[in-house]
Amino acid sequence: MEHHATYQVNMEARDHECDIQGVVNNAHYQHYFEHARHSFLKANGIDFAALAKEGINLMVQKIEIEYFAPIQAHDRFAITVQVEPLSKIRYEFHQEILQASTGKRLSRAKTTVITTDHRYRPIKRTPLSVFSY
Repeated sequence: MEHHATYQVNMEARDHECDIQGVVNNAHYQHYFEHARHSFLKANGIDFAALAKEGINLMVQKIEIEYFAPIQAHDRFAITVQVEPLSKIRYEFHQEILQASTGKRLSRAKTTVITTDHRYRPIKRTPLSVFSY
């Protein structure tokens, strides 16, 4: 894995994200991971929205999420982000959700992203190249 420093975003679960079981619905984890990736990119000078306006898209190709322990309303947690180049157009984001008070791992995700043009065809000109070897 590429050895860039781990980026972290702190968040708090909102009560409307919980399902009938009293825990954050699994679909919200994808939103949490996405928010952290976009925040990570912005902190590294890459504006996701501005790229899309230019016809450069960072498209999710694959997401794997593992759940270890539930998050409940108002729980505070941190989402970490690291990126690993897989090729000139494919990058993998490694992320974890950690309980703020204990550091316990609550979830882990691996998201593969490719860069495409406005017609959603892969392109080699990627702003993610700053994370290459």
